Amino acid sequence: MSKLWDEIKRISDELELKVHLASMDAKDKWNELKPRVKALEVKMEELNNVGTLIKELRDDVVGRAK
Repeated sequence: MSKLWDEIKRISDELELKVHLASMDAKDKWNELKPRVKALEVKMEELNNVGTLIKELRDDVVGRAK
């Protein structure tokens, strides 16, 4: 995936560990955010798949044009 996603995932993993020791309010906020991070991961995978399909189509079109 992208460098941006790798950074987001690293930060979210780090937050999950730190929130474990944090206040209840921080835990509640993290629990609200956590499903959104997971949803973003799914969307990033879909985006990656679409990107792969676009590259394959481009290669096919370029190959036929030769």
